[in-house]
Amino acid sequence: MRRRALARSSLGAQAMRMTHDPNEPLPHDFDWNELYAGDERDYMPPDPLMVELIEALEPGHALDVGCGAGGLLAAMAERGWVISGIDVAANAIEAARRVLGQRGADATLEVADAATWRPPRTYDLVTNCFAMPMLRAQQVRAFETLREAVAPGGHVIIEELDPQMSRLAAFAGFDHISVEHLSEAFAGFEILRAEVVPTPAHDHGQGSLLDERWTASLLVARRPG
Repeated sequence: MRRRALARSSLGAQAMRMTHDPNEPLPHDFDWNELYAGDERDYMPPDPLMVELIEALEPGHALDVGCGAGGLLAAMAERGWVISGIDVAANAIEAARRVLGQRGADATLEVADAATWRPPRTYDLVTNCFAMPMLRAQQVRAFETLREAVAPGGHVIIEELDPQMSRLAAFAGFDHISVEHLSEAFAGFEILRAEVVPTPAHDHGQGSLLDERWTASLLVARRPG
């Protein structure tokens, strides 16, 4: 959930520690650890649409790619999923360990970059919620990781800020991902949903982004098998 975490009021204390100006494009070498304190304060409630979509599936083994502080993983565990997560930010993984530990949820967690990491197994559900890499070349490799991680008959759910969001300075430096990008990346999967959806707007304590209409590209797809 890193992209939207750049502007989340629910980040609370750690958001206020960011040195980046939200009215300027994010640099490509941004240190994602800036978003996290590495403890329970980093917890963010899971995205409501992601939770709704996950509740419609039979629990199994789930992988959240770009898991942040573990908010979505916690929701999965509460619904009977066996959970794993990766994130490029070590502080995020440490926060996820604490958040999930507080809830008595066992999880396999790893500091890893989705563009280079290779899944050790396949999963019944693979998610990515506002956490794709910034640049297109890295996104292509991350999509390969996600595809490889989905078990036959399993599902992938991705929600990502769509190209309309480039009008906001904080997101202008991203190669935004359209519904078409998502559908092409998962060619050969059964596409169940591929559409632009509204998503709640959040700011990071400065109030500069709340008056905008936020939209996201959504993909729900099933791997044949």
